[in-house]
Amino acid sequence: MARPRPDLRRLRRQCAAVIDDLRLPSRADLPSLCSHLAEVRKRPLHVVPVALIEQPCGMWVATRDADWIFVDDGTSPAHQEHILLHEIGHLICGHEGGAQDVAAFFPDLDPDLVHATLARTTYSDEQEQQAEVMAYLLAEVLRAPGFAAADDVTARIADSLNHSARREQR
Repeated sequence: MARPRPDLRRLRRQCAAVIDDLRLPSRADLPSLCSHLAEVRKRPLHVVPVALIEQPCGMWVATRDADWIFVDDGTSPAHQEHILLHEIGHLICGHEGGAQDVAAFFPDLDPDLVHATLARTTYSDEQEQQAEVMAYLLAEVLRAPGFAAADDVTARIADSLNHSARREQR
């Protein structure tokens, strides 16, 4: 039986509402986004580039005291940014992985130390789809200052092509 397709418009509206609730700085870049999230969550957010072998490309690990996002350093900077935004999507949506994730990726680590681990390689479940939409919308936020500085024609073209949930709410 075929898996039902997600309602992407509903998902985009939900994700946009979560992003709006974060009250991100108006001139956000990736470091300021990470700092803002650490401040909002009242815990450090560490981004660690590592050499990951094939799968996964990234991983979010929430310990008792901090959030850790591991990003494959063997891929392009644009892909690394997307991976980071995807993992941030999991973080801000409050997704959680199971105990099997801890044991699979950290066999020598006390599972009680790690509250959540997300390192999936499939996009078929709802959490992964939500994290992908969050990554897309967060990338839009990061790119927004560039459009503000663009000439009027460029800004109008970009606006006409932007069919995001933010546009639907107007």
